[in-house]
Amino acid sequence: MDHTGRQRRLQSALAANRLDALLIAYPPNVRYLCGFTGSAGAVVISEGGSVFFTDGRYKEQANLEVQGARVVVARKSPLAAAGEWLADHAKKFGVKTLGIEAEHMTVAERSRLAKALPSGLRLREAPPLVEQARMIKDAEEVERLRAAVLVGASLFDVILQTIRPGVKEIEVAAELEYAARRAGADGMSFETIIASGPRSALPHGRASDAKIPARGFVAASTLRGPCPG
Repeated sequence: MDHTGRQRRLQSALAANRLDALLIAYPPNVRYLCGFTGSAGAVVISEGGSVFFTDGRYKEQANLEVQGARVVVARKSPLAAAGEWLADHAKKFGVKTLGIEAEHMTVAERSRLAKALPSGLRLREAPPLVEQARMIKDAEEVERLRAAVLVGASLFDVILQTIRPGVKEIEVAAELEYAARRAGADGMSFETIIASGPRSALPHGRASDAKIPARGFVAASTLRGPCPG
């Protein structure tokens, strides 16, 4: 994936949105921008470059995965580390307005971040710039999407072979998840849905100990394929 190119395109969009820098901490967006797959990370992107923040648990992983950004490992949360870094470097990089992902930041997180920043630096809710960028797929992303579709389609045969009267829903779910992993899925998007008989009317019927009846419907939904990001 061209993570460096993604960061450069985002940098070029900052001025048009009246931003000097953008703070990204929503995990799917962090992964899209720099490749980091851990659960604790943040990226500050400005015209001066990109800096990635994480804690000591992810030191090795960050150095292996992060592309296009300098890695900073801190003894505090990524957001707190980013705030501290901005307090020290905002003037150097000319950052007066910092964009934040308002839809993915809690009130408490915003409050703590604001307290960490110098008085002259203003926080502003940024438009969904990363989400907008993610809507346009490059050739490698399209290929991964095709692979994910094929993985999903292959599981239909597994369902046909596994669903039998008397088999527990959780047993069907286990077979599906095992087959999905073997076929290359990163993981399940949510708890696998296998709901049979009267339970098939549930909108999100998680697999239970209920046995598949001899007659009736079976609702099934499961995986996340190879991640386009």
